[in-house]
Amino acid sequence: MSASFTPTPTDPVFAARMAALHRNFPFSLLGVLFTVGLVIAALFGAVSHAQLAAWAVANTVLTAARAWNVWRFRHAMRSDAALRRWRLGAIAGAVAGGLLWGLPLAYWMLQVPLAQQMFIVVAMLTMGTGAIYAYCIDLGLLYGFQVPYFLPAMLALGTLDDVMLRVMSVAGVLYLFVTLAFAHRMYRTQVDSLQLRFENLHLLDRLRHEKEAAERSDLAKSRFLAAASHDLRQPVHALSLFVGVLRGQALPATSRHLVDSIGRAAAAMGMLFEGLLNISRLDAGVVRVSPKPFALASLLDQIQLEFAPQAAAKSLVLRLRTPDATVRSDPALLDRVLRNLVENAIRYTARGSVLIGCRRAGPNLRIEVWDTGPGIPEAEHERVFWEFHQLANPERDRTKGMGLGLAIVRRTAGLLGHALTLRSRVGHGTVFAITVPLAHEAPTAAPQTRPAALLPEPGGQLILMVEDDAESRHGLQLLLESWGHRVVAAESGAQLLKEVTHRPGKPALVISDYRLREGETGVDVIDRVHEEYNDDGIPALLVSGDTDPQRLSEVAARGWQMLHKPVAPAQLRAAINRLLLASER
Repeated sequence: MSASFTPTPTDPVFAARMAALHRNFPFSLLGVLFTVGLVIAALFGAVSHAQLAAWAVANTVLTAARAWNVWRFRHAMRSDAALRRWRLGAIAGAVAGGLLWGLPLAYWMLQVPLAQQMFIVVAMLTMGTGAIYAYCIDLGLLYGFQVPYFLPAMLALGTLDDVMLRVMSVAGVLYLFVTLAFAHRMYRTQVDSLQLRFENLHLLDRLRHEKEAAERSDLAKSRFLAAASHDLRQPVHALSLFVGVLRGQALPATSRHLVDSIGRAAAAMGMLFEGLLNISRLDAGVVRVSPKPFALASLLDQIQLEFAPQAAAKSLVLRLRTPDATVRSDPALLDRVLRNLVENAIRYTARGSVLIGCRRAGPNLRIEVWDTGPGIPEAEHERVFWEFHQLANPERDRTKGMGLGLAIVRRTAGLLGHALTLRSRVGHGTVFAITVPLAHEAPTAAPQTRPAALLPEPGGQLILMVEDDAESRHGLQLLLESWGHRVVAAESGAQLLKEVTHRPGKPALVISDYRLREGETGVDVIDRVHEEYNDDGIPALLVSGDTDPQRLSEVAARGWQMLHKPVAPAQLRAAINRLLLASER
């Protein structure tokens, strides 16, 4: 009878009250039967056996009826109307129980000796107190039991010709009023607690729904941006390839100037796509952190060397306080963070200087980038890390950046586990600081790599290429052929295999777009080529405009290289050369 279950009616507070009442009933009914036994034992010699037997039978029958009503509670929880009918049944049982106790005890009170009278009073007080705790969650039921239970006996006690008994009668009536007042306070406390509980649950439910809606909206936005990015990248990628072909031609000076202008416009759009790609890579979790000890001075010296001309062009002084410290971090990712901070400082500083400095902070080193720019208002300290949020650039001038640098900085710092802080005073400047742990072991020597431009050019190789966009396919084929390679181009994997069926030799490289027609992917194409030649070692390069984080994770798991459209011809050539040279070793 005391099984618990979750209320489902419309009024949750009422349902919870009835559920609490239902839980209390088994104990109160057992208490009634136990007290019946005690009363019979105490009055056995003072009251006729027939009266006691009839009273005991009546209590047993009534208790069974009330227990049956308790059992029906599960069915009553199906609707508000059924639950309210169940409550009326419970109140009727309580009133009947109060009368069945109050009237007989009042009658016996006038007949039994003083000792039994005192026992009746004590028994009534004990059971009445228990009823308060059992029934105070519903005042109607509590009144229905307590009033007919107490008043008849107390009034009967007042009719006896004994001052002490009359005083006890008055005290009993006062006890009834005090306990009912106390029950009112208990009732209000419990109801307020239930209301607060369900209000909190409602707020949590709304918060959950709003969070889910926001996540769905964010996912839909990400999918839309990925699809739009892919579609926009295709023509820009084709444009970049054709510009690369034109730059290899002998052109008049005027035409050369136009080609350079087109190239700069394509490069600006490429920068925007690269920023989006970096954000997607960080969100996808495909960027792996490889921390190691290294001397920070060499990294900062290189940054100063590269950005000094940019600062000088704006009549700024780029100063560096080189630390003699070894830190533990991922040098490539830390380099990206610091480059973004320095570039941002130079871009937004009109006069004065930019300083790269370091401060020891216990076991850490705080690398700071100071500028004498306009400063950032405190209200904007969080917003400057949002994507595409820029101060003082309402016209969206691309020469002032894309608004992605600081978003990438925060994500990268979080990936590294380095604290990133911002201090600024409007009109005086800004300080960005990243805290890096100091290393106690010796720094690892940086690997010596040959610049891509110095790599030997591999001879003309057979390259298989799949691209479903006709302009991009034509532009890439022309570019590869201008570099001396033999190219088999197709718009799908099936067409590619058909083209190479009777062509002798094995391809040196497979280049494919990721998203092809009819659900085919570049991964499918590469797998089919590997199967066709029975060689999983044929190098593969994916060139795609799809920046969906799931795509990035999938390709990273395969261990293949992926370039994202639009790809600069020089970047594409360097990647192809590395893959071809690696396969020749």
